[in-house]
Amino acid sequence: MTGTGSSTDVVVIGGGPGGSTVATMLARQGIDVLILERDRFPRHHVGESLLPASIPVLEELGVMPAVQQAGFLPKWGATMVWGSNAEPWSWYFRETNQKYPHSYQVWRPQFDQILLDNSRKIGVEVREGHRVVDVVFRDGRATGVRYSTEDGEEGTVDARFVVDASGQSGLIAHKLDSRQWDPFFRNLSVYAYFSGANRLSPPDDTNIFIESYPHGWLWCIPLHTGWSSVGAVVDSTTGQEGIRRDGLKGFLTGQIRQAPYTSEMLQHAEMALGPFIVKDWSYTSARFAGDGYILVGDAACFVDPLFSSGVHLALMAGVLAA
Repeated sequence: MTGTGSSTDVVVIGGGPGGSTVATMLARQGIDVLILERDRFPRHHVGESLLPASIPVLEELGVMPAVQQAGFLPKWGATMVWGSNAEPWSWYFRETNQKYPHSYQVWRPQFDQILLDNSRKIGVEVREGHRVVDVVFRDGRATGVRYSTEDGEEGTVDARFVVDASGQSGLIAHKLDSRQWDPFFRNLSVYAYFSGANRLSPPDDTNIFIESYPHGWLWCIPLHTGWSSVGAVVDSTTGQEGIRRDGLKGFLTGQIRQAPYTSEMLQHAEMALGPFIVKDWSYTSARFAGDGYILVGDAACFVDPLFSSGVHLALMAGVLAA
C-alpha cells in the first residue's frame, strides 16, 4: 500500500527523550511538529540512571509532577569499587549541587512514555508504528522523510526542518557517512534485569553501584519495580569472543562472578528480563547540523555509559535544537 504525503513545519524522527523534548519546546512556540516513532510505547530501553542536571529540563518541560508521582527511586549519588581502593566508596550530588541534590533511577519504558505523552498534551502530533526509512534531500537541503508503517503502508512527509532523534541508528549520520567512531572506547555491554537483588546499605541503598574488575566494569541500578538493572561493559573484541563461546547469558553470568561485591548483591537474585547486548556506541558525528536538519541525542553522539550522560545529552540537545 502507498499512503498519501503530508507536510509539517518540523518532522522529528524518534519519540525518545531527545525527540519528545525538542518537539515539546517547539510546539510551545506555535510550531507544527510531527513525531514519527517506529515503536509502540511503552517500549524497552536501557539507560535508567539520571543526572541532577536533567531536573531543570524536566521542570521546564512540565513533567516533574508526573515523574515524582511515578514512584521512581531518588538517586543521591554513586557507590564505586574503582581505582586503588579495593573497598566501595561513595560520592553524593549534594557535594557539588545544593539546588538539585538528587536525580532518579527511572524505568525507561515508563519515563519515556511520560515525556511522549507530554508532547501530545502540548499539541505535538505523534504517530507510533511509523519507521522513517530515509531522509529526503533536495539540492543539499533536508526537505522531509519517507516512512513505512507496521501495516506496510508507505508515505512521505515534507517539512521545513528535520530533527534526527533516531537513536543509535542515526539515519542522517549514516546517510551522509558522517559518523566517527572513538578508537579508545570500542566497547560493548551485555545487561539484564534481576529480581531479588540485595541493595547497598543506607544511605547508599538507591545509589548506582559500579564495580571495576580486570576485564571491564559492572553497573547495578535499583529500580522502583523491584528489579535491578545489571550490565557488564567490556572491550568489544573480548566481549564478542566471550559471547560466541558462552552465549549472552553465560557471558554476563561469567562477568558477574569476577566482581565480588556485585556477585554478593545478586547471590539470591534471578534474571527476570534479558539479557540484551549493546555495542559500538562510542562515536560522534562530523556535523551535528546542516541545511534543514539537526541531530539530537544518540543520533549525534554517545560516550561510555559510566558517566550516566546519555539521557541528559538527549534532553539538553533537544532544548538546544529547539
